[in-house]
Amino acid sequence: MIVLEKKSGRIHLQLRALFMGEDVVVLITGGDRPHLGTITAGARLEPLQTIQLQTHKEFYITEEVAVRLRKSFRGNFAICCGAHLDQITKEEIPLLTELAVQLGDELIQKLSTNYKKV
Repeated sequence: MIVLEKKSGRIHLQLRALFMGEDVVVLITGGDRPHLGTITAGARLEPLQTIQLQTHKEFYITEEVAVRLRKSFRGNFAICCGAHLDQITKEEIPLLTELAVQLGDELIQKLSTNYKKV
């Protein structure tokens, strides 16, 4: 398992990557109430599939990380994300998204260094 964290101000996010053979499940959670908001699944040569639960908007995160991951990871993957910050400001929304994508980029770097590449 890989565990990564990012903090900025009152935003604290954690990424955990769990392996299932050559496939990976990525969990990105944080804020005041971690939850399951959006799931994006895919593979290198398959279209992405996103499930958005209720009115959650984490697909901005899961789809961006998925697009980046599929360029270098050979296995199947699922990215699950849910981060809620009480009374989030307009300035914090893009920051939370950027921190989550940075976590995805760090994961991709670790995978390309330590695990099988495309």
